[in-house]
Amino acid sequence: MSGRLLALVIVLAMASAAVGAGAAFLLQRSDDAPRTLNQVEVVTPADSTVDQAQDAAPQQPSLSSEDVVQDAPADPPAQATQQDQAQPVEPQATDELQSQEDAVDPPAQAEQAVAEQPEQAGPEDEIEQTQPAPQPDPEPRLITSITPELLTQGEAFALTVESNEATAVAATIGARSWNLIETAPDLWWAVIAIPRDSDTGSTDVVIDIYGEGGAWLRSVTSTIVVLASAAPFEEVVLGGTGISADPVEVQRDHDVRFVHNVAVSGPARWQGTWILPAVGEVTGVFGSKRSYDGVPSDGWHHGHDIAADHGDPIVAPAPGTIVWTGDLAIHGMGVIIDHGAGVYSGYWHMSLIAVREGMEVAPGDWLGNIGTTGLSTGPHLHWEVIIQGIDVDPLQWLGDQQPPVPMVAGESEQSADTLN
Repeated sequence: MSGRLLALVIVLAMASAAVGAGAAFLLQRSDDAPRTLNQVEVVTPADSTVDQAQDAAPQQPSLSSEDVVQDAPADPPAQATQQDQAQPVEPQATDELQSQEDAVDPPAQAEQAVAEQPEQAGPEDEIEQTQPAPQPDPEPRLITSITPELLTQGEAFALTVESNEATAVAATIGARSWNLIETAPDLWWAVIAIPRDSDTGSTDVVIDIYGEGGAWLRSVTSTIVVLASAAPFEEVVLGGTGISADPVEVQRDHDVRFVHNVAVSGPARWQGTWILPAVGEVTGVFGSKRSYDGVPSDGWHHGHDIAADHGDPIVAPAPGTIVWTGDLAIHGMGVIIDHGAGVYSGYWHMSLIAVREGMEVAPGDWLGNIGTTGLSTGPHLHWEVIIQGIDVDPLQWLGDQQPPVPMVAGESEQSADTLN
């Protein structure tokens, strides 16, 4: 055999050996190599025998990522893995998809039906429904009363107004206005004086009603009848023994009685008729025309005179507060009591003052003693009743013609069987 032929035989022998070794390696890989992750079939074990079989299986060699990629089949496995089973299933038909969309978004007809249904009440609506419906404003109520309606010059009357909308009430007679005080809810009251020199006949009383903020609401007019005073003419003889009438002292005398002590300090302090403050002979009446030592006076007598012995007691005719004590040039030593509602009483020509300012007095309490101080012809009491600067007849307060006081809120008249 030639050398070339010998070399060819050697080459073929080496190639044949290489092919055999490669085939043997491939057979070992095909039988013993583990499957890739994509080739592993996941089966849920039915009992513990599966776990025992898995524990008895020989341990598989670890695989590199390169081996997994190279051995992975081109087509996906026929059965889905556990991870694939967890993914949501795609809808299979258009009708099924449409039905799902209808379940999420109702059609327009359903929305319209819902809109036409009455809206259910929420918590706020329930609160509003539980609250009472607003009531309409009550009709304005206005009732007036005048007592007494028939008066004499120099007397007083009580005006009562009932109104459910008033915050202030005023009454006007001629050029003079009077403010009423609220004695109970919706009830207004005042004592109003008719001056001694007022016009006689029918007289209008204009009542004005004011609301919130002082806004005028309305007015009504009532009528009273004023009769002429029948007071007589009186001559007073001083005999030149009186004190000189100094104009300054005369003005002070007037201001203390008619200007300084006239304010409305509160509601009426009295209930019922008053009592007589002294016992004696009547020597002068309210409203009479007088002359002094033959000289006629321009005015009239402002009080009621009761002559008595020097030192006889003087008592309070009604409840009140002592607001002034002192000495005046004409009326001498005296005391002034505030009875509330703008009503004051004065006691003059006294010889002794037994009270002091600020004291509270009740009917029958001792005020002092009768005297003859000031411009006086003898021991007597000059008794005055002045309502907000206008003097009236004191005798009216002793009888049935006294202006009535309204019942205070919460008070009621006791029946006879409840008294001890």
